Amino acid sequence: MKYLLLGIVEYQEVCNFVKTNNQKKEIMGTRSTVKFYSDYDQKTPILSVYQQFDGYISGVGHTLARWLQGKTIINGIQSQTMEDGFANGMGCLSAQYVRDQKEAIGGFYLTTPDDKQEYNYEVRLIDGRFEITVDEFKGTPEELLTYEESDEDE
Repeated sequence: MKYLLLGIVEYQEVCNFVKTNNQKKEIMGTRSTVKFYSDYDQKTPILSVYQQFDGYISGVGHTLARWLQGKTIINGIQSQTMEDGFANGMGCLSAQYVRDQKEAIGGFYLTTPDDKQEYNYEVRLIDGRFEITVDEFKGTPEELLTYEESDEDE
């Protein structure tokens, strides 16, 4: 995929390095959004985040799917904890996502519901199960982890 940078330079992918937990890792400039929807309103996101790097399915998509696999939505709090993977509704889950994903300055931002990038993930709770939608994929986190993305960028 080609991008025009400030109307001057054209490039294929941006390769950057980010330092987290004192380790340097290479990341690719493939932008994405992740939007979480309320248990009650499936049309308007309650959280929209922009991620600047690794937005492709095997990057942000798999990270999101693995993160959701360890989560359970409950209605009311008794002895459950976030550390044990519980969230009191989709609003609580959304807040946990921001807390868990924001590791350093930049790269991960809150954004507007209408923001669209190369990859746009949507997370909903349907009949007690998480559903992720991105491009032509719609399914569970487990199904996204085995989904093979088509190569149509060329």
